[in-house]
Amino acid sequence: MASAAEADDPSLVATLEKFCLYETRARFYVIGSSREKRWFRVLKIDRSEPSELNVSEDPVWYSLQEVKSLLQRIDEGNRSTGGLTFVTKAYGIAGCIKFLESYYLILVTKRHQIGCICGHAIYCIDESQMITIPHSSMQTDVATSKNELRYKKLLASVDLTKDFFYSYTYPIMQSLQQNDTYAGIKEMPYENLFVWNTFLAEPIRSRCRNTLWTVALVHGHFKQVRLSIFGREVNVVLISRRSRHFAGTRYLKRGVNDHGKVANDVETEQIVFEEEAGSLKGRMSAVVQMRGSIPLFWSQEASRLSPKPDIFVQRYDPTYEATKLHFDDLAQRYGHPIIILNLIKTVEKRPREMMLRREYFNAVGYLNQNVPEEKKLRFIHWDFHKFAKSKSANVLGVLGKVAGEALDLTGFYYSGKPKVQKKRSTQLSRTSTARDGSLDIRVGSGDLSRLSSNADALSSTGFQDMRKEANKQEPLGDAPCYQTGVLRTNCIDCLDRTNVAQYAYGLAALGRQLHAMGLSHVPKIHPDSSIASALMEMYQSMGDALAHQYGGSAAHNMVFTERQGKWKATTQSREFLKSIKRYYSNAYTDGEKQDAINLFLGYFQPQEGKPALWELDTDYYLHVTTAGDDLMSNSYPSSSAPGNNAFMGSGAALNLGTTLRPVPACKEDYSRMKLTSFDKLMGMTCSSIKDVRLHCDADLKLNGGVGTSGMAPDAAYEFPPFSYGCWLNSLSLCCPYSICMYDSVRYNLKAQTGCLVKESILRQLHQKELPRLKM
Repeated sequence: MASAAEADDPSLVATLEKFCLYETRARFYVIGSSREKRWFRVLKIDRSEPSELNVSEDPVWYSLQEVKSLLQRIDEGNRSTGGLTFVTKAYGIAGCIKFLESYYLILVTKRHQIGCICGHAIYCIDESQMITIPHSSMQTDVATSKNELRYKKLLASVDLTKDFFYSYTYPIMQSLQQNDTYAGIKEMPYENLFVWNTFLAEPIRSRCRNTLWTVALVHGHFKQVRLSIFGREVNVVLISRRSRHFAGTRYLKRGVNDHGKVANDVETEQIVFEEEAGSLKGRMSAVVQMRGSIPLFWSQEASRLSPKPDIFVQRYDPTYEATKLHFDDLAQRYGHPIIILNLIKTVEKRPREMMLRREYFNAVGYLNQNVPEEKKLRFIHWDFHKFAKSKSANVLGVLGKVAGEALDLTGFYYSGKPKVQKKRSTQLSRTSTARDGSLDIRVGSGDLSRLSSNADALSSTGFQDMRKEANKQEPLGDAPCYQTGVLRTNCIDCLDRTNVAQYAYGLAALGRQLHAMGLSHVPKIHPDSSIASALMEMYQSMGDALAHQYGGSAAHNMVFTERQGKWKATTQSREFLKSIKRYYSNAYTDGEKQDAINLFLGYFQPQEGKPALWELDTDYYLHVTTAGDDLMSNSYPSSSAPGNNAFMGSGAALNLGTTLRPVPACKEDYSRMKLTSFDKLMGMTCSSIKDVRLHCDADLKLNGGVGTSGMAPDAAYEFPPFSYGCWLNSLSLCCPYSICMYDSVRYNLKAQTGCLVKESILRQLHQKELPRLKM
């Protein structure tokens, strides 16, 4: 209906998704079109100024025939200077940047879809292009100077094809709870701290006074998989968003700056939604956690002689003003309570981490003075390494208990049973599964080592068995619930230990999310189930991506690899290679990487006659004296009442029929795909299917079920890479070893894709897969 309305009224077109760039000697012409290519806009960029950016937007919406006629007239009018020339196709403008003289236009020239949230497509970048705006005849020698070329090379080292993603119609930089509860959003919120091209996009946005032409890029990690539970399809999405404030590399960005922004600040959101979510039919749920460097003034100097340089507390702040600013910012973003899970060491032969642990504890204690109980910081310290050394240690078990208690305090977002509402209440409600916390999560609550020494110690603290408790609980029902507060996890790097803790929290949250949506009878997933293994793979992939971005190598995952039963000798050799790669990156390449980040984010803006970026002794002042950190002034709506979650804001609730309305064209894109190979056919239908369970075999036997290695009757899990044998099994064939029902397979495929596959292709597939399947 929406697309039909847009066909008649171009003012209803919300986004431009496809672009063509043309050039004459005097101007660039960017022709932007809607998804269906029914309506077009024109952006003109002047090429006659060597160092100024002159952009004008034509306010008229053109039809296809009108825009063709316009381009023809432009061509005829510029015949004397070469006419109108096509340059490239694009899918969005990442922004503009100027170094010493000329402006450059950064275009997204290739993309592919990596996910779909409530009908809104999510894309990553396959290829980008930087185009010089002024005509070569207008440029001076500065445009080809050594420094200008070095700046261009430095910016190009920020690879937009790695870990950047965006959406035209869904504010991916915000959480699902924000998008579902805010009033209708007219434009993408570029001032959000998770939009990395805020600085690059500003020249075009400010001149056009809209966000039609640019795409808002989020840096981090995105992963989406699909579950089929009791015949109901649900999607699980894991999104990590890296903050652009105080951003950088491992040893060059530590602790907190004067504005309260911490290094390696990453928000992680876990979303579960049904296929029809957003169309007033399906349910959806989300939970948010975050990680960030210890909010004190501390540093480590990268050394080529020592892989573990000393830790220095740079300055003493008696009132912990920067630390207070940081936690005030978290309260504004997430509300209260703020739960701090600190995983650094408590005992060392040579004091390093333990110094920060003591200072961090003192800072939290100071900030909790004269503060109402509901706004006090909850501080949990647990020496991860000390406990993990024990052969009988159950690291995930202890962290799971902490996660459960944190979820009891903060709750999680659940949309409730979908129904059409004439008027939506904006009043907050806490998650109904919350109960009185049996663990005293407050400052001064002490070291968690006393809770984790053995099972009796855990029970003595008041932790109750989740399975027994679940028998007394009912699903959340029809009422929506909201997350108020957040769990903040940190170790020294906020990479390896932190990732394990975040997985434990995600696993505990997933059990409650599935239970709330009526997909599970108990709010817990067994840690040995295949669904838990699938979630572990997602968090492992996320951890590797975030570790590469900040530390220069994949994450150390000893806990994960042991849980997955991998050979210890092989695991140790891989971990050793990761350590070498991280050491090399930190000692030799992080300096240039930090310069590229500062240039990309606009913390350093080159000027002729002033020191170049690579000539600076330090970049610390760049992150405390520039306007980069001041862009957050309008990013968060103020809470409407004390204790309310900042997610909710003070405005009216979002109309589900607008922002989260599914975009049917996203699914149509798949149906238009040309099936030129069997691989594309597999990717178009169900990819591969990995067998999953909600419980492990032992649980099934205890409950009277039969523990087998085949597919569980209640769940199926989709996950790449492709595995044709498993996929064929999902079509209910007699046996993977003797595939003879080709016609049945062909018509099963036709029912799913609308395409009839040749029998010869299936026979070739059978011959290819048979040897592997028999092994």
